[in-house]
Amino acid sequence: MFHISLLSLLFLFLTAILLSCGIGIRAKAILGDKLKVRVDISQNANTNSPIALDVVLVYDETLLEQLTKMPSREWFEKREQITRDHKKGNAFDYWSWEFVPGQNVETQVLPIKPKTKGGIVFANYFAPGEHRFRIDPFKDFIIHLNEKVFTVESAK
Repeated sequence: MFHISLLSLLFLFLTAILLSCGIGIRAKAILGDKLKVRVDISQNANTNSPIALDVVLVYDETLLEQLTKMPSREWFEKREQITRDHKKGNAFDYWSWEFVPGQNVETQVLPIKPKTKGGIVFANYFAPGEHRFRIDPFKDFIIHLNEKVFTVESAK
């Protein structure tokens, strides 16, 4: 009887922890889950030209450090070699799209692995700049592709 009560108490305690503030983030970090990414593209994005966009989820700390210093243009130039040097699916995963100004895009749903260390969004703009944004891979977000830059905000 005491054993069953202790198990019940443990179950209630674990349930309370999971239901506390930040359950979604903790669950995603521990179990893996889905990341929802919305993309909002202005009518004059990338000086009214198509724009390549990559979302990169990184599982290796050393690679994450390298990528957070890499400008977008370099990412797009070296992406193929980076994929050869670091096993995709093991060190990182990425998703690529190309959008046109004003395009309506459905919410993208990306799988998150529990071992994810960080995330980066790269946008291939014509305008000079880094065009890189570090994201929290356990929080859904919205990317706003504007004329010469992009912004990222947490989804509500």
